Amino acid sequence: MRMRTNYRPALLLLAVLAFVVAGCVEADSDWADSGEPTQAGEYSSQHYVVSVAGAKDASRSQEMARSCALMMEKMFDIYSGLDELPLPPGEAMPFWLHLNRKQYDRQAALYEFPAYSTNGFCTTSGEVHVYYRKSGKVPPEATAMHEGFHQYCHRAVHYPTPSEVYELVSGYKVAKIPTVPLWLAEGMAMNMESGKIQFDHNGIAVGVDDVGSVNVERLTHLAQLLNSNRAPSVRATMNKIMGDQISIDDYSVMWGIVFDFRMATGNAIFIREQNELEKVGPEAVRQAIDAAIDPHRPYPYMRWPVPVMGRFMRACRVVWGLDVPALVETCASGAREPRDFDRQWNRRITQAALAEVERLLRDQGESLEEWEVKWKKRMLALNAEVRGGRYVYVEPQGVASAQRSYFDEVGSGRKVADRKRVGRW
Repeated sequence: MRMRTNYRPALLLLAVLAFVVAGCVEADSDWADSGEPTQAGEYSSQHYVVSVAGAKDASRSQEMARSCALMMEKMFDIYSGLDELPLPPGEAMPFWLHLNRKQYDRQAALYEFPAYSTNGFCTTSGEVHVYYRKSGKVPPEATAMHEGFHQYCHRAVHYPTPSEVYELVSGYKVAKIPTVPLWLAEGMAMNMESGKIQFDHNGIAVGVDDVGSVNVERLTHLAQLLNSNRAPSVRATMNKIMGDQISIDDYSVMWGIVFDFRMATGNAIFIREQNELEKVGPEAVRQAIDAAIDPHRPYPYMRWPVPVMGRFMRACRVVWGLDVPALVETCASGAREPRDFDRQWNRRITQAALAEVERLLRDQGESLEEWEVKWKKRMLALNAEVRGGRYVYVEPQGVASAQRSYFDEVGSGRKVADRKRVGRW
């Protein structure tokens, strides 16, 4: 799907779920899917204010708002557990659920999304809007979990706009500028989509499990692209910025990149970054290793924290180590309107992130292209396992044993051996 980004003051932070709604959804007599909304419900939880618009039945919309708010509180615990990304103080985050397609499309049109092109989005003010009806195989809860991650990043990760930007760029009004490159933002958000909602007998969300496990829809599409040699290259995908034309193919590759960084590649880098791990402390190392290799889980995916992904997210908070004043001056030079500044800013952030990824891979003795060859094989092997009914990731050779060995050494207080002990992955 081609996503468009508005670089006016109402600039859209991050592109959203990439599956286009191509047809009509099933009718539901309780919801008004045409005309003006008749009722609205609202529920405030600790971190969210969820509002429902487009309902015929006020009591049912109130129940929906409460259920979504409780679900998002569970997701909040997951977002905030992403390796020390606490949420700064602030008002509860606004979360709009639209049950009326025409009303949702009118809202999306304010950000230059054509009708039926999105199911949800997050604005630069940190407000989420979701069309809260099932579209094809994508449940509305998955869209909410996806957009909720973007919203959390807006509050906890993105950089407050320096005052110099307002002085140098005429008409600039955005309060925070993104520091999460598109591939990382969307890849992480899609990893959130796999959460399984637990409902009580009243249909109220009481828990979320399996966040970060295999996103079957994304994996299936990615495998089709790889098998037909139609997948965009990893380098091209990681160079995309907000405002570019982003296809469904790009989204699937972004999901696969982040999934692999969390799993195979992340595990390997996790072992090798010994100095950084030792600074974190033995208990944090112990928890991360146990989460990675627990044999009792039917699907042993690595839960948070994941050191390599945590490293990327921390880098986002400090603008990838770039000189912010110099970066502002460079991006503002020649910027005739806000969108010019934003594109320059996003380009520099994206380049810095790619440079960090390549540096990490070089430390392991591989180029990005060499990593991509192995990544494709891992994705195809994973797809075969999923289609066979087994959710078992293909770990790099020797990583699990190296993790256990490292855990034993840390637990016993012995000094960890040097990087050569682990070997290639």
